Amino acid sequence: MLKPMKMKIAVTVDKFGDEARKKLESYVQQGYEVEYNINGRKYTPDEAREFLISQNPDIIIAGTEKYDAKMLNYCPNLRMISRVGIGLDSVDLDECEKRGITVVNTPDAPSNAVAELTIGQIFNSLRRIQYTDRTIKDGGWERYVGREFSDCNLGIVGYGRVGKILARKTIYLAKNVYINDIDPEQLIKKENRAIISDFENILRECDIVTLHIPLNERNRNLISRRELELMKKDAVLINTSRGGIVNENELYEWLSQNKDFSTVIDVFEQEPYKGKLRELKNCYLTPHLGSCSEKSRYEMEMGAVENVERFLSRDEKC
Repeated sequence: MLKPMKMKIAVTVDKFGDEARKKLESYVQQGYEVEYNINGRKYTPDEAREFLISQNPDIIIAGTEKYDAKMLNYCPNLRMISRVGIGLDSVDLDECEKRGITVVNTPDAPSNAVAELTIGQIFNSLRRIQYTDRTIKDGGWERYVGREFSDCNLGIVGYGRVGKILARKTIYLAKNVYINDIDPEQLIKKENRAIISDFENILRECDIVTLHIPLNERNRNLISRRELELMKKDAVLINTSRGGIVNENELYEWLSQNKDFSTVIDVFEQEPYKGKLRELKNCYLTPHLGSCSEKSRYEMEMGAVENVERFLSRDEKC
C-alpha cells in the first residue's frame, strides 16, 4: 500500500462510527494523518472552510457540505472526495474533473432507510400522530379523525433506488401507486400494479406526493406555489431528498393558508434549519435523518472508507 509522508485524510462527517474509525486507524499506522469532525454535528459552511484550510487534505470523507470551485481552492492537495451517502449535488463534478479529483459515493446504503422513514411519515401525516402527541402534552385532548393509507393514492416522483424500494413496500398498502421519472429507462422494471404517470397528473390525483430526486438546476424549486395549487387541498407532500427542491418560502405561505394540507420536510436549503416552517402545526420537520438507521449509517461509513481503500490500492498499482 502507498505510504506517503503526512498524507492527510479529513473526515467532515459528524458522529463517524467506531467501526469505520477502526478501518482508518490502519492508515495512521502507515504514516497517514486522519482528522475528524469533533463538533458532533454537521459543519456550517464557515466551519467546513476553516477545517479544510487547517488540514489541506489529500482525501476527504465528506458529508453534504458544498464543494464548489471556491471551496476546492482551499484544498490544493485534494485528490479524492468520498461521499458518505447518495447525493452528489453538493459537489461540482465538472470542477473536480478539471482538477483531477476523484469523486465517489455510497448510493445503495441509505436507500432502504430513507424509504422506511417516508412510510413512517405517511402514516404520521394521515393520522396526525405527531400533532396529537403535542396537543396532549400541551394539556389538550383532540381526537383527530384521519385517513387510511388504503384509501389514498401515493405519488412517487423519482423512481431511482429509493423510489423503487418505496413502491415495492407500499404497492399493496396504498389504493394506487403512481410513479414518475425523467429517465424512461428507470420505469421499465416497475412494480406490476404501479401506474406510470406524468408529474402534473401525480400532483392532481395523489393524496400523498413524495419526492425522491436529486437537486439540480432542473429540479430547483420544482415545488412552488404553482405546483401546490395543483394538489388536493388535504394532500400530503413529503420531501426526504434534498433541500431546494421545494421552495420553502412559498410552502410556508401555502401551509399557513391551507390548514388541511400537510407536509413532511427532512431536508432544507440551510441546515440546521431555523426558518418559519417551525411555526406551523401542519408541517412535520426532521433534521435530515433519512439515512439515520444503524444499518444505513454503518454501510455508508464503511462503504466510504472502502472507496478510499480502492483509490489508494489503484494508486499503488500505478
